[in-house]
Amino acid sequence: MAGGTPLRLIVPALVVVIAHVAAFGRFPVGSVAGLLTAASGVAAVAMARAAFRGSAAGSRPRTLALAAGIGLAALAGAGGAIASAVAPGVLVDGVPLPAEITLVALFLVALLFVPAILRPQQRRSGLARLRAGLDVLGVWACLMFSSWLLLFSNGGERRGAAITALIFGGAAATTVGVAGVHAVRHKAALQWCGPAAALLLVGMGALVIALDFPGKTNAAIAAVVAAVAIDVAAGLLWYASVRLSPDDSAMPPPGSEPAATLPLLTLPLLGSALITVYHLLNGGRVDATAIMLGSLGVAAVATREWVSAVALHRQAGHLADQGNRLRSLMYGASDVAVVLDENLAVRWQSPAAVRWFGPALGRSVSVLVDPEQVDEVHAYLVARMTDPTAVEESIVVRPRDRHDGRETEWTTSGADPAEPGHTLVVHLRDVTNVRTLERALRQATHLDAQTGLANREGLLRAAELMPDAAAMIVVELGGLTAVGDVHGRELAESVLVEAARRLRGRVAAADVAARVGETRFAVLTHRGAVRAHLLAGQLVNALSAPYTTADTVSHLSAWAGLADLTGDEPADEVLRRSQLALRSVRAEPPGAVEWYDAEMETRLMRRSTLEQDLPGADIDLLFQVIADPRDRRPAGVEVVPAWRHPTLGPVPVSELLDLADELGILAKIGHRVLQTSCRLLADWRRRHEGLWLAVGVRPRQLLDPAFQASLHTALEDHGLPHSALVVEISEDDVRSPGVGELAAHLGRLRAEGVRTAIDNFGTGPTSLSRLRILPADLLKIDREVFTEPAVMDVAVTLGRRLGMEVIAHGVGDASDLATAEAAGCHLVQGDLLGRPMPAERLEALLQEHWDAQPS
Repeated sequence: MAGGTPLRLIVPALVVVIAHVAAFGRFPVGSVAGLLTAASGVAAVAMARAAFRGSAAGSRPRTLALAAGIGLAALAGAGGAIASAVAPGVLVDGVPLPAEITLVALFLVALLFVPAILRPQQRRSGLARLRAGLDVLGVWACLMFSSWLLLFSNGGERRGAAITALIFGGAAATTVGVAGVHAVRHKAALQWCGPAAALLLVGMGALVIALDFPGKTNAAIAAVVAAVAIDVAAGLLWYASVRLSPDDSAMPPPGSEPAATLPLLTLPLLGSALITVYHLLNGGRVDATAIMLGSLGVAAVATREWVSAVALHRQAGHLADQGNRLRSLMYGASDVAVVLDENLAVRWQSPAAVRWFGPALGRSVSVLVDPEQVDEVHAYLVARMTDPTAVEESIVVRPRDRHDGRETEWTTSGADPAEPGHTLVVHLRDVTNVRTLERALRQATHLDAQTGLANREGLLRAAELMPDAAAMIVVELGGLTAVGDVHGRELAESVLVEAARRLRGRVAAADVAARVGETRFAVLTHRGAVRAHLLAGQLVNALSAPYTTADTVSHLSAWAGLADLTGDEPADEVLRRSQLALRSVRAEPPGAVEWYDAEMETRLMRRSTLEQDLPGADIDLLFQVIADPRDRRPAGVEVVPAWRHPTLGPVPVSELLDLADELGILAKIGHRVLQTSCRLLADWRRRHEGLWLAVGVRPRQLLDPAFQASLHTALEDHGLPHSALVVEISEDDVRSPGVGELAAHLGRLRAEGVRTAIDNFGTGPTSLSRLRILPADLLKIDREVFTEPAVMDVAVTLGRRLGMEVIAHGVGDASDLATAEAAGCHLVQGDLLGRPMPAERLEALLQEHWDAQPS
């Protein structure tokens, strides 16, 4: 609802009604006054709508209570207007009907207004509450005295309705009026609501009196004036309840309320005195009741002034005590405070400032500041004096003539209250110890306490400050944990400190050496790619040299990863790339150095993804046929573990087994391969007698007693003879150290009836002596040998002389098959005969060959 809606509606209504006031002979006084009073209903409706819609700025319960009171007054006015027009002479217990209706409404309105204005409860001291009560009594006595003197002192008729309205209405009006003026909580709204509610109650009381004496002189004018007062009060109540926020003003502390010294009784006393003089000059007299009311008012005023004097005395004592305490604090305080004038000269200084700077009154603030900071401090103070929010709240300043590194912090708190707009209060605090501690903490957060090198944060900070740095080198030490396990933690820490010393001694002064992990160092260097690579090699060699500490010689290994440092990438990203290069090179022998490239990250990301997903993955089993090259009749099958990653696709079997070996889950996969494939083989051999199964194993599996137990269990559980199983090892395993122990385990398996095979023969240089000591039954020749028929013939002849049956592995086309047959291979394996396939397809293939056999 618009801000002026009630006034826009009330004023036209008043104009229409007042236009008929001149025709009192045609319209009864009660009707005119009642219609004027009824116009206040517009304000009541507007207040109620605002309260229910939640658009009222003030308290909703107060708004509704005040709206209800105004609505009752409007209804009473309308009822009085109707009664005056329809039944002008009707009396109720000797009271005219319009006056009776208004009197009843006065009681109801007072019952709504008084609680609404008295809430919320005001938090005042005891003396403040007593002063408010005396103000109520004094104003009521003055109001009663003046009204009684004018109405009843000269022998006027004393009617019950008029006296009741005067006593009760006056009491209610003075209560809400004084409560509003003395308000502490919701002060902004109540200081409007209280007097406006008092005006409405006074207007209703005056209307009752005017309607109770319809034939008296000036009764009509009094009734109309009272009705207009009610309408004005209604508009003020609407504004105070709907538009005015109740808490615009800050609440003062108890005992210092603004109303505590307000001369509230001045106007009532002055009005009473003027009315008394007027009354006496016109030959009036003062009766006993008027004298009693006047005496009551004087007593209330005197008592109120005495209470005010006591309160002022107490407050003066409290202020004096606070002043003494403040002076004590100021003279004993170690903080410094000065007041500057508009020219930034010292106008006042605290005792601590005198002890610190000496007398500085009238001197410019620049004499207190280090000359190098004069301009900075001057700009800060000018900006703060012009606009307190223009710059930061504090500034660190070095005092003049201080060579001990002392520092102070200057803050401002606005102008001196005694001279606002022309002064600035500045507080100074010694922050030397705080600043020293902050610098020490910053240094500690950028250094490694054990080695004295920069830590990760220090390295990244240095990279931000070195825009011309060219490369990042990360070096990893291997074997330090073993040194600690064997010789103790203290020796391992001594070796680490020595490694840091070697590192620091081999980098240029402009480069930054840092420790970025337990056994990992980094160097931020200005050298280009070639020189950075040479430096990395030198660091690796230096850190790999023997360490002689406490008569103990320790040996460590080292690797290095490098990455270019460009302006496009943040330092932490370059460090991450260097560490990725280091991770890649860790798979190589010690001493290796590697640069980062994007393909390396792709490989490492793939490796990391596979490492995360393999432990919970479902491994499938595929089978590839090993057959006679003449009729392609299956003689055996090789089981191949297979894994299709959800996002990376099929994973090569060699990568799968290598990863499983590193993660320690190869034994679990091997157990499943044996159990599942032996179960399927047992079912296939019932229809294809003589079919055998080849299983590839790694040396670590073969040396594990659990694997051998799992192998025997699988054969026994499914009723398979030991000869139905062929255990394959790769030629790479034959070239690895420990081939003698590997041969011993193969020999035990062979002695138990399990056949053995060497896979991928011909892919690398294998010592003939190693091949001769291995107890193998089958030799799988790799496809790389097929390209040279003469080499193929030699390999087949070698295998036969060593007592091995030769299998041509990797037959991909007809020429490969022809080469194998010409060389005398009795068994072949490869994609030409069938790619690795699921068990269901293998069963169909076996059934096809079984059905093709002559009956």
